[in-house]
Amino acid sequence: MQIKLSFFDDAKFSRSFWEKTQFQIEQQQIDFQSVLFEKSKKTGFWISKNYIIYNNKLVKLRPNKKNIHHIDLSLSRIERIKYKNDQEYDVCNKKKYGFRIIRNQKFKELYSRSKELNQQIWDILKKQCLQRNFKEEYVIEKLIGKGNFAKVYLCTKKQDKQQYAVKAFEKCKMMNKDTDKQALIKEMSIMRKLNYKGLIKIHEVFEDDTQILLVQDYLQGGELYQQIKNNKKYSESIVAQILATLLDSLDYLHKKNILHRDLKPENMILRKKGVLEDVVIADFGLADFYDPLGNYMFQRCGTPGFVAPEVLQDKIYDSKVDIFSVGCLMFLLIAGKSPFKGTTYNEVVMRNYHCKIDYASINTIISSEGLQLLKLLLHPQSNQRPLPRDALRHEWFMINLDRMRYSELNKQEQQQQQQYSDNKDTIKSSNTDAGSCGFMKNFIGPSNLDKPEFMTPQQKCIGEKNKENILFSPQIAVMQQIQEQFNDSEDNISIKNLDDDLTDVIFDDESPQSHKLPQYQLIGKLKQAVDSNNSSYYASPIIKRTPEITTKDINHQVMSIKQRIYEQQIQPKIANIIKNNLKNLEQQ
Repeated sequence: MQIKLSFFDDAKFSRSFWEKTQFQIEQQQIDFQSVLFEKSKKTGFWISKNYIIYNNKLVKLRPNKKNIHHIDLSLSRIERIKYKNDQEYDVCNKKKYGFRIIRNQKFKELYSRSKELNQQIWDILKKQCLQRNFKEEYVIEKLIGKGNFAKVYLCTKKQDKQQYAVKAFEKCKMMNKDTDKQALIKEMSIMRKLNYKGLIKIHEVFEDDTQILLVQDYLQGGELYQQIKNNKKYSESIVAQILATLLDSLDYLHKKNILHRDLKPENMILRKKGVLEDVVIADFGLADFYDPLGNYMFQRCGTPGFVAPEVLQDKIYDSKVDIFSVGCLMFLLIAGKSPFKGTTYNEVVMRNYHCKIDYASINTIISSEGLQLLKLLLHPQSNQRPLPRDALRHEWFMINLDRMRYSELNKQEQQQQQQYSDNKDTIKSSNTDAGSCGFMKNFIGPSNLDKPEFMTPQQKCIGEKNKENILFSPQIAVMQQIQEQFNDSEDNISIKNLDDDLTDVIFDDESPQSHKLPQYQLIGKLKQAVDSNNSSYYASPIIKRTPEITTKDINHQVMSIKQRIYEQQIQPKIANIIKNNLKNLEQQ
């Protein structure tokens, strides 16, 4: 079988189809798991293996093997295939439905016995892989946009007559192939991670001999720029509706560890014509994943007049560059002009570089609350700008949004607090404690949801290495579960008496879980008892001789209690599990 060269094939091919590396698989990130069949070229027999689709990878599960065999789906092509052989002796082997996955001029053909199961797998794969049969699936209606490297067409899907916008990149126009290829891969990988109403969505990606085609949502309202290009001024209530949608979308985006870096009216599309508040962020060509060291593919990027000053000043930056761009848009919508308006391009760049903004010119057309928020969004120091969710709690939004919309945003925050409580992708922002910035008096309600973690790049690297080296025993795994049960609750613990054996620990919470004392709470409590001179962080009464306890005593007592927890709670559970398994085996 002759395989066509792909634009995304590596310069140097590996001899093996599978990439072989070591990484830890997290159960919650597995998209699909199934037994698939492959016909052996040597013996002609069918071989069954367990496969999972995990984090944009197809992984072949190999028990007790050190290296994991996987293939990057985002750079692989897929084709539908069907196996039929009436001469097969076994009826179940006569017909199989499957797919061919192609990467670096090599391929694997994998089958499932069920047509329905194969369709289920295909629906997942087509969102993550490249396909070739664009003209078989879509009809091109007309050209609706054009750029330096790409054209945008209105297309209709043959199957359901649904309309989509297709962004077509011409391969021949990508002169710097390596850089352009990496930039396109980055754009596709970012867009495939997005699934939010205020962000443009990618559905499929196709590759033919001359083009790369990205199938996206078709938004009928046109660019926001077309609505405001005549220097029209908008009321604060309308501006608040637009900004609320943008900040809500940025909150989702930044929690995915993604920076847009080119927010401007041309890259904001209205879902419906004339409905300004239903705006969608588009064009992720300059977007990138946050890097605490500032190593980006394009370090200095964006559009003068909307770019944060730290980008122009070649400083290390974070997600606050997008907040600054939102501030520029707010100024433009209220004042009808750019905050860095100049007669020449260089003048605009220099005003933007030094963040010179004439607030006096808009004092008469904006409320004091609006001006206060605007100055925060456009603050020259990135650590003084609020996070998206903090900005949405500003009283200016409470004044200018209707009660239902404001409540909806607060409800989303509560839902996202649960969704992102264990999210590891949260950006380590440069923002300091909001209370120290001097502007929290204008924000409604406290929140620690977006409170950043402070960590130097060196600390982060050390932490990640240590995290990779942790070996989990059954005891530690159960202890972690106990700790996680306490993460989302605030159990009031009071220490009535602290003798040598620490026997009199009393819980105000009498729930069944209240008797499982997490290690971290106990250690923190004991250390506070030593350091606080007869008073604890929880304002619990502690007997006078508590400060006499030494660190050595504390460690000994902690180990003693951990042993008790293991013997009384963990060990019996493990014994019961083993007994149940033995009974099941005997019955079989």
